[in-house]
Amino acid sequence: MKVCDAVAQWCADIETPFVAGIPGNGILEIIDSMSTGTDVPFVLTRHEQGASMMAYSYAFHTGRPAVVVGSKAPGATNLTIGVMGAYVESLPMLVITAQVSNAHEGYEAFEEIDLAALFAPITKWSVQVNNPRRTLEVLNEAYRRTLTGRPGPVHVAIPYNFMQQEVGTYVRPTLPVSSTTLHGPLDGIVEMLRSAERPLIIAGGGVPAQRADDVLAVARGLGAPVVQSWLRKPVPDRDPYCIGMAGIGGSPAARRGIQDADVVLVLGCRFSEQMTEHYAMRFAADAKLVHVDIDPGVIGRVHPVHLGVQADLRDVLPELRVAVESGPPVGRSDWLGTLQKEQSGYMHELASYQRDDTVPQGRYVVEQLRDLLDAGARLVLDSGNYLHWAEQYFPVEKAGLFHYPTSGTMGFGIPGAIGAKVAYPDEFVCALVGDGGFAMTMGELETAVRIGTPVLVVIINNGTLGHIRIRQEANFGGRCVGVNFTDQRFSHVATAFGVFGAEVTRTEEVRPTLSEAVEVVRRGGCAVVDVHVSDEMAAGPLESWWPRGSAAPKG
Repeated sequence: MKVCDAVAQWCADIETPFVAGIPGNGILEIIDSMSTGTDVPFVLTRHEQGASMMAYSYAFHTGRPAVVVGSKAPGATNLTIGVMGAYVESLPMLVITAQVSNAHEGYEAFEEIDLAALFAPITKWSVQVNNPRRTLEVLNEAYRRTLTGRPGPVHVAIPYNFMQQEVGTYVRPTLPVSSTTLHGPLDGIVEMLRSAERPLIIAGGGVPAQRADDVLAVARGLGAPVVQSWLRKPVPDRDPYCIGMAGIGGSPAARRGIQDADVVLVLGCRFSEQMTEHYAMRFAADAKLVHVDIDPGVIGRVHPVHLGVQADLRDVLPELRVAVESGPPVGRSDWLGTLQKEQSGYMHELASYQRDDTVPQGRYVVEQLRDLLDAGARLVLDSGNYLHWAEQYFPVEKAGLFHYPTSGTMGFGIPGAIGAKVAYPDEFVCALVGDGGFAMTMGELETAVRIGTPVLVVIINNGTLGHIRIRQEANFGGRCVGVNFTDQRFSHVATAFGVFGAEVTRTEEVRPTLSEAVEVVRRGGCAVVDVHVSDEMAAGPLESWWPRGSAAPKG
């Protein structure tokens, strides 16, 4: 069997939903073998970053890896932004790149760079195949590594002259079967939480969506409020036990819970810079932290722990739930009630903002979008100032429906929505994007149309890179440099790709236009709504969430 045929068969055997990228030398052979010997679809994207972002999003929504390909230096380097995003979010992805002929390496051959070194800092494992007969051995190891332990992308470079060489005996890819439990620490953890006066649960992005109910069941059994990590929504955010998000733009109740708790159960959280507001966040001096994570490297790295447990939350959360529910319920404490009341007041304050009846506001667009979409709709965000309004005004009733790329990747919205739609073809998917991010990957609208993934794209168009502009205004005497665009009419872009496009400039037009676009998508089409919004910005990035000047401030 030739290497190209083996790689194509390997893609089929790992059940990748697609292989995405742009054809090029060293990739053509794989694509041809796929088309003649497998049912794996090749998805042509308009840019390789669209391919890696599709796979990045697919992994978020399913926990499974997809394959992306790039041809030598130009194609491979174009993949890196989505690969970086998957690495930051601990999501599996399989990256295969062509490399120059190994007979020409070291001569500065056409499009030659050290691809294994290029991808090394943004993958769990990056390697070049140096013997065609070992290609499958390397690919199978990559597959194992992307999914075991803390997931993440892996990269394999294959010299293009290997493609027509023999690979040797074909070996099917397999994954080791393992299960982790809390074992000994379980009783001690439950007892610590039961005896606490002010127990708290922090749910991070490492909490599997299918285990959100277990987290809430543990919270109810212990009478413990739940704080969500920054922009993750790992549990339904309107559940009465959820007291909001920690970090920049976070809720007052979440801050109070963190600074006053005496026992904290930390689940799948790495205490990111955004969540800790640049590492200013502190727990009470006498607080005991129990940190459970699949990656031992994050346990105790930012905050000291009383007990650290390396374990897979998919396994341990059901076990923890049984242990909590088998004991007497703790009930609703004054501590819990106070935090719930504070969170309720915060939500009321958000809903009572002053509306502009003439020019659409970004938060109003999000609010109307939430009201028009079904509870099971999936929202995929790009990066921009409006993300704070999405967190505040787009609640979810089920974990896994809200995806902001915490890698901060602009341009993610459209390819991310395509990836989500591939993962869940029967569910409604909406991309909420800024004008800056939309323009970066708007060509992928054509990809969505061509492969039949109907998505709604809603643009918060304020003609500026808002997240950057507000910082310039605050920190550079009001001077704004390199952030403002000319007048942009993106509905015409939609028309160019043969999809529904509409422009909104008045508040009264927002709801009926969004409603029309939603119906277009429900009927199987793609739609773009370009909303020209006011200059109002979400203030979260400029407002201090964590009080300065005290290691563990009270009140």
